[in-house]
Amino acid sequence: MHISRRGFLKFSAAFFVSGCGVLLRPFSATAADWNKDGFSARNLGDVIKNLNAGTPTSSQNIQLKIPDIADEENRVPVFVASKIPNTQSISLIVENNIHPLAASFSFSSGADPQFSTLLKIRRTSPVKVIVKASDQYYWFTKEVKIATAESAGKHR
Repeated sequence: MHISRRGFLKFSAAFFVSGCGVLLRPFSATAADWNKDGFSARNLGDVIKNLNAGTPTSSQNIQLKIPDIADEENRVPVFVASKIPNTQSISLIVENNIHPLAASFSFSSGADPQFSTLLKIRRTSPVKVIVKASDQYYWFTKEVKIATAESAGKHR
């Protein structure tokens, strides 16, 4: 493959400009703060405390799509969306996991506050969604039952 000097210079200039654009952005624009204490917490109370959620209000404006019964060997698909105006963040908590805080997303104003992910849930557990909107906290919960190999009749 033969590249002309002019083609090489154009490619190099474009590469340099795009690299400088990333470096000129403030670091806060490239990555959100990581809630290390929240993700290392081992119980629901500590997670709520690290999210600064206080006592969240129950809300039906939070959508949580997750199977009622899941197989313990598979990852569980989850879809979460908030219809609460001015949603700033959504956190997903699996209460009976070793580390209950499974995911936490921040949203800028005007963003569509929703996400999909896969969770590993080892045993039957309430799955909670905590939404921060207009500096207030809301929650929604749903229990997911985990079918073990023995209860599903797979164990021989």
